[in-house]
Amino acid sequence: MTCCSLAVSPDSFEMASQETLPITFDATSLLLVGETISVASAELIQLDTGTDYTNGKLGPVAVAGAQVTQTVTGLLPRKRYRLVIQFTVAVNKTWAPYLLIECPE
Repeated sequence: MTCCSLAVSPDSFEMASQETLPITFDATSLLLVGETISVASAELIQLDTGTDYTNGKLGPVAVAGAQVTQTVTGLLPRKRYRLVIQFTVAVNKTWAPYLLIECPE
């Protein structure tokens, strides 16, 4: 299986600890004709510990056409996170775009 990890633009995002926000990746440019997103999952990695911060993910990843969305909430102040949404578009073809989330307060 092939998996590619992609940084997005902008590559970082600032979010307050009390916010709840849906974060969407548009995969249109990654899909070939006839490909669709079949399976998606997310990790919200707290960078100082290297572990998946499951408390910060509200619900499963939502897939709508070429867009995948994970709602993020309840971050810890003064921490940094990496949101990785992994999705499969064809047999042996998986993408994993990621976004750095800064939580200053």
